[in-house]
Amino acid sequence: MQKQLFFLLSLLFFSTITAQEKNYHLDSLLQKLETTKQKDTLRINNLLALSNYHFLKDIEKSEPYIKEAINISKSLNDLLRTSSLKTELARVYVTRGLFKEALTHSLEAVAILDSINANPKQKIQAQNILSTVYRGYGNNEKSLETALKVVELSKQLPLDDKTVRYYYNLGQTYTQLKDFKNAEKSTLKALEIAKQIKNNHLEMIMTSVLGDYYKNVGEYDKAITILKSSIPYYESKKQDRNLASSYRILGESESLKGNYKAAIPYYEKALEIFDRTGNLHYAKITNQNLFIAYSIANNREKAKLAQQRYNVLKDSLDSKERKELLVDMQTKYETDKIKSEKDIAEKQLQISNLESSKNRNLFIGSSIIAALILLSSLIYYSRFKAKKQAEIITLELKETQKRLALEKQYKDSELKALKAQMNPHFIFNALNSIQDYIVLNQKNLASDYLGKFADLIRNYLHFSDTGFISIPEEVHNLKLYLELEKLRFEDALDYQVTVDDNANSEVIKIPTMLVQPYVENALKHGLLHKKDNRELSISISKPSENIIQCIVEDNGIGREKSKAINQKRQHQHKSFALKATTERLDLLNYGKEQKIGVEILDLKQGDEATGTKVILNIPIVNK
Repeated sequence: MQKQLFFLLSLLFFSTITAQEKNYHLDSLLQKLETTKQKDTLRINNLLALSNYHFLKDIEKSEPYIKEAINISKSLNDLLRTSSLKTELARVYVTRGLFKEALTHSLEAVAILDSINANPKQKIQAQNILSTVYRGYGNNEKSLETALKVVELSKQLPLDDKTVRYYYNLGQTYTQLKDFKNAEKSTLKALEIAKQIKNNHLEMIMTSVLGDYYKNVGEYDKAITILKSSIPYYESKKQDRNLASSYRILGESESLKGNYKAAIPYYEKALEIFDRTGNLHYAKITNQNLFIAYSIANNREKAKLAQQRYNVLKDSLDSKERKELLVDMQTKYETDKIKSEKDIAEKQLQISNLESSKNRNLFIGSSIIAALILLSSLIYYSRFKAKKQAEIITLELKETQKRLALEKQYKDSELKALKAQMNPHFIFNALNSIQDYIVLNQKNLASDYLGKFADLIRNYLHFSDTGFISIPEEVHNLKLYLELEKLRFEDALDYQVTVDDNANSEVIKIPTMLVQPYVENALKHGLLHKKDNRELSISISKPSENIIQCIVEDNGIGREKSKAINQKRQHQHKSFALKATTERLDLLNYGKEQKIGVEILDLKQGDEATGTKVILNIPIVNK
């Protein structure tokens, strides 16, 4: 789906200018078509005009008009026009993500032009679409070969706005091949040509494309600087779509740097435009980004609202009633809010009435007791005094119980808040890894990664509410996570997970997501900095009746070298999961006789670090 969206944006990016300038009216075009029923060049032009009109309105309707035009041009034996129309049809299929059909028509168009010995101007459009189709198929080598041919052909022609697109497509192909140096060079060349032909609009667009490129290759500061420079132009020209896109990419760049608070204003500006212009797809993506940013910033109310909006947009994106659903979502939120406030007010009134009644009863009771005390004889004085002392002791006991209950409730709330932060953090890190594969067009790896990631997230969401997980389930999740990381390490990672038979039981429960952060820390701070021979072992045993012991051992660079590397990377986002786990352990151990113990050992041979070992001793919980 993301690949289809990539090509849709790539084509619409340059095609919308022409469509807007023509300003076709559907009724007028249909009338012209009705008056040219014969099979001639004029009817072909009218069919092509109708196809262009529907390209931005309802792209599926453009296909039959082009097919009819192709049949007419074949009957007229107009090979040049047939090739041009097949190229146009391939462009429609690419925009819809139908690359198999696009490849067939692209190859036929190129073959026709070769057979009639066409000139460079006639060949270049067909070759350019063919390069895009190859990239969509994942055949990046063929795409590069064709894109380079297109650029060479363009050198024989005067510079114009199409030349900008040729270099832009070449840069995108280099990006897929992970040749980032040439990708940057090609994109800068496209920007230079836009400046040469004095097309300010294309210059600003290529500036935004360059900013998005720097974001994708991890140069976030460059991306932010470039994107900010294009915003005043889009604002002055009231180009909402490009302005919203720039704000969204700025937010993603700040998020990837770890500056979630700085990203939030950009996401909110982008969302305001997407909501106003009815761009539901990007409104959904931006709400998802806002949910992650608000969650990490610990703003639960706004994170919850962003998640609600995301869910509604996701469910209603393809529905005819999606606008009504959006209104219903906002109305329901406001109604629930008012109802909640009303319920709270009513409960407070009931409490006040009960307290008033209680005070009145206490006053009457106190008066009776006072009268009895005055009337009672000195014989009962000692018994009365003893009774009052017993009541005071009882009240003190109840107050102590209430205080302990409130303290436990407070600690439970802290624990839930911490878990709410850990889950979005883990999801965001995993999505970054998936994004790398999609950007690099490694379809099989991205598909495998997404499948395993979906299973892992489904499991974590399932067990996050229970708080505890069995040993077999924990081992299954750890293996899923390590498979994901192994893909990201390009299989340069060997790991082993061993579980003793006496520990491998569904009855034995441990806290959810307790072991995974230490495994993540071993990978990202110990093994990531090694070039080869990366080894990780996880062993789970039951040394006693009430203890589960988990040992995570790696042969990485050690904590001292890792700390030195991280200090050099001042702008690198610090590890959140391990810090949150340390705080979570304090909460889990609170008030417990048997506490979870953690011991971290530096493995050395002489003075040389050979890795790190983490020993977790976890009390068994029977749930």
